[in-house]
Amino acid sequence: MINRVSEYIKSNKLIEKGDRIVIGVSGGADSVCLLHILFTLYKDTDVKLIGVHVHHGIRGKEADEDENFVRDLCNNLGIEFIVYHHDMKLTAKEEGLSEEEAGRKIRYQSFLEASKENKCNKVAIAHNKNDKAETFLFNLFRGSAVKGLTGIKPMVTMKTDTDDITIIRPLLFVSREDIERYLRDVGLSFQSDLTNFSDLYTRNKIRNRILTYAKDNINPGVVDHITQAANILGETYDFIDKYSCNRFMAIVSESNNSYEYDVNELMEEDIVIQKEVIRKILGNLAGKFKDIEKKHIEDILALGMKQVGRRIHLPYGMIALKKYDKVKIYLKDNKIKNMEDYNKIEPVEINIPGRTYLGKEDVYIDTKIFCNEKNESFPQNSCVKWFDYDRIENTLILRTRRTGDYLQINSQGGRKKLKDYFIDLKIPKEERDRILLVADGNHIIWIIGYGNRISENYKISEKTNHILSMKLIDSKEKKNDR
Repeated sequence: MINRVSEYIKSNKLIEKGDRIVIGVSGGADSVCLLHILFTLYKDTDVKLIGVHVHHGIRGKEADEDENFVRDLCNNLGIEFIVYHHDMKLTAKEEGLSEEEAGRKIRYQSFLEASKENKCNKVAIAHNKNDKAETFLFNLFRGSAVKGLTGIKPMVTMKTDTDDITIIRPLLFVSREDIERYLRDVGLSFQSDLTNFSDLYTRNKIRNRILTYAKDNINPGVVDHITQAANILGETYDFIDKYSCNRFMAIVSESNNSYEYDVNELMEEDIVIQKEVIRKILGNLAGKFKDIEKKHIEDILALGMKQVGRRIHLPYGMIALKKYDKVKIYLKDNKIKNMEDYNKIEPVEINIPGRTYLGKEDVYIDTKIFCNEKNESFPQNSCVKWFDYDRIENTLILRTRRTGDYLQINSQGGRKKLKDYFIDLKIPKEERDRILLVADGNHIIWIIGYGNRISENYKISEKTNHILSMKLIDSKEKKNDR
């Protein structure tokens, strides 16, 4: 078995010359096996090993016995020993975590602290093949996406609250039965945690009930088959991840702790890639993927088809905002700063005929004038509008709202204040200052975005002689026209 572990370490490049490695040792069979095998492989090399035990402050005398057992084991092997004491139940209560989550957090914080204090660059954990199968089922039952079904990796960089930590798992390919057989062969004892045999925790239920039942009644090789499936999904996800990373770099722009993408560009991708790009945005912005669910990603994709100014609130204070052809995702903490900057749009005169650029939005208004050919149809389009040019009285301005703005709402000349129109549409107050308008003085001839409403006064009729067409385009379309 030692030779098999050695080959696994080499093929996955888990341990290299000069590494300083913290080994998590609980005293159970898995961690005792890991400690002994790494000691055997690297006792005469420049690889430094340090045994770290975490006392969770539960199980009373049994936990104290575990600590003493691991101390004696490390001393007998000549391996440096460090122990950390925590109150897991208090941590769970103070941070609103389950005891499982609190225990995991405490362990990795302790491993990180030991790594920093002893200048170690890696942490070895005794996860094995059975753990990988249990994790697969655990994530499957809680509705995980493909990434969660790829199982545990032999090496991964894990983010903590304070720093990153490199985790290696040299026994990941070994079954629990093989581990216990190895300990019997070398004459090593280990501690048994009685809580592992209770069904208090979810993972214990999967281990003690589900996997045991499946192994006894469905297929003895169930653990092997589950881990094989996880490996296949892992290879598939690696391909998806690599491709989606390339598309992320091409489609998404980052600025001021926010991310923005072109809706039409993203929609050209397969739905699988669309979801992965959004998932990467949320993960990058939040710094973690926990609590980011399928629904959040689907809501953001749906936002791309909604009206300008719509927004949705997401975990960790993230907000997704629909612009014109884009969606912007940013942190709520930066909301005021972002929105103040977002709302600064300088009015510009619209060139007729010609093209007018609004730099802040990176959009253009294209205008043309032509004679009205009777019976000509003008199809409805949210980005292109047609107006009776002869009714325009002033230089048209592309701007946001001002006091006194109005639009004509019927052919009889009825008017409505722009403010009242926005209220009727239930447009949030902070979003009204962002809506682009085409204005003839205080008369709004086109509300761009919300409803794409145009004033009745400027609509084409049989009496119209000259028609003004206005098209809203973005900078990419301009580049394509060259």
